[in-house]
Amino acid sequence: MAKEADVLVIGAGNAALCAALAARDAGKNVVVLEKAPEPMRGGNTYFTGGAIRFAYKGIEEVVQLVPDLSEAELNVMEVGSYPESKYFEDLMRVTEGLSDQEMADALVRQSFPTMQWMYAQGVRFVPSWTHQAFKVEDKFRFWGGLCLQAVGGGKGLSDQLFEIAIERGIDIRYDHTAMKLDQNEAGHVTGVVAQTPNGRQIINAEAVVMACGGFEANPEMRARYLG
Repeated sequence: MAKEADVLVIGAGNAALCAALAARDAGKNVVVLEKAPEPMRGGNTYFTGGAIRFAYKGIEEVVQLVPDLSEAELNVMEVGSYPESKYFEDLMRVTEGLSDQEMADALVRQSFPTMQWMYAQGVRFVPSWTHQAFKVEDKFRFWGGLCLQAVGGGKGLSDQLFEIAIERGIDIRYDHTAMKLDQNEAGHVTGVVAQTPNGRQIINAEAVVMACGGFEANPEMRARYLG
């Protein structure tokens, strides 16, 4: 059967749409499967505050992601720094040491470059004035490595990414639930069996990215992996 996509992404939250955009940047034909109908799209991302933790050395790096901050805003901001070592320490503490250290290290080291990449894609951020800041005398101090959030919070992040993906020509298919991976006789993944509005279909692709949600709705897994 003919290939429908170079890259097939399962899911349509922040991770999924960023993966789709990265593949599109590489010149690939991309299809995204979202099991929800269009009005309910966005996965877990839609319900978050839209804040993204990343390592940064100081206000100079933060400003790279929000260059339109006014002088008055900069004068009342105190973001401090959030070094990679602190990020890694916090990650391992919260997960009680259960995180894969190699993957955690990659996450931490790539956190700021990823934010730069998202900004270059068109995602816009603002300081987390109401969620991650407290005022001391005449300064707002930010804490926890969460000094920025997407414009509009989680809904805003989701909407921005969908708009960018559509502008880039990414094919987003709603009401498409991935049921299982499709494999050839050699055991190589060649696509996905999906439940669609037109019945069950096989969607073939050169590569499949599974970004179809975390385990936040599973209490047992939350306890086991998040501590």
